[in-house]
Amino acid sequence: MTLLTTMMERPLDAGYQEAADRRAAAGLPKATSTQTVLVIVMAILTGFLFAVAAQSLRPKPTAAAAVKKELVTRIEALQQHGTEQEARVAALGRQVRDYEALALKQSGGPDLTSRIKELEVQAAAVPLRGPGVTLTLDDAATAGGDANAGSRPSSGFQEGRVTSGDLQVVVNGLWGAGAEAISINGHRLSSTAAIRFAGQAIIVDFRPLARPYVITALGDPQAMQQLFEPSFAGLYLSQLTDQFKIRSTMAAGDSLTVPGDPSARLEVARPLGSSPPSAPRGSSTGTPSQPPSSSSSSTGDPSTGNPMTPTTERNHS
Repeated sequence: MTLLTTMMERPLDAGYQEAADRRAAAGLPKATSTQTVLVIVMAILTGFLFAVAAQSLRPKPTAAAAVKKELVTRIEALQQHGTEQEARVAALGRQVRDYEALALKQSGGPDLTSRIKELEVQAAAVPLRGPGVTLTLDDAATAGGDANAGSRPSSGFQEGRVTSGDLQVVVNGLWGAGAEAISINGHRLSSTAAIRFAGQAIIVDFRPLARPYVITALGDPQAMQQLFEPSFAGLYLSQLTDQFKIRSTMAAGDSLTVPGDPSARLEVARPLGSSPPSAPRGSSTGTPSQPPSSSSSSTGDPSTGNPMTPTTERNHS
């Protein structure tokens, strides 16, 4: 206790106190000033040593890191270029349609403008606007956090992740509920659209999608919700939420927009009113047959494997 009391009352060592008293008796300050040249030089030298040590411990960029950075830069530049080209194609397409309409009016023949617009709507070549529903799917809140998490059966995706098969089932359910036009994250789905996967990524017509997955479907909102919820797709979506905690929300809207399919182009044409040319022996006639459906690419009815397309569309622009 005596030692503790002494340390509390006189924390300065007796030798240091005696030296301070001698300096005070000689007319000098009790302690050496910290602003001397030596202290400043030592501080600068210490800071320099810390900077050199931090620079030495910093990981040096490897050749693989440099290549990765270059690839990321090129991918971002190409994506930006692709977006600009798509906007340019859309603008040129509008100009072409205007010129076609003008040429039809000046030809003196029957006015086919309304018929062309109707066919463009059916082919998903033009954007549409009208009432509908927005269905948003997103991974579970804990998806991707556990590297040891198991994968979903026959999908290859981790538990809690939305798969391409999930989007196929939901899209087919919306078609069956009366949807007249559908897009996913701004990508229009036509009769030839394909929802696939590459590793853990989901792609639509070779365009990658980023979560959350926003599905916009035009049609009667109330009728679609009433038909979708008790259907196979609605029950399937409820099971995804209960079993894998996948999040989904559906909301109705009065003025939703789906873009046109930029990849839609004219493949076959014939004069109006003429019969199709006869095919040579051994070749098929009529419309091209649908490719065989598969679990990774079909966007049609899962029971038949044929894509479902709307026959009429309302409130389109």
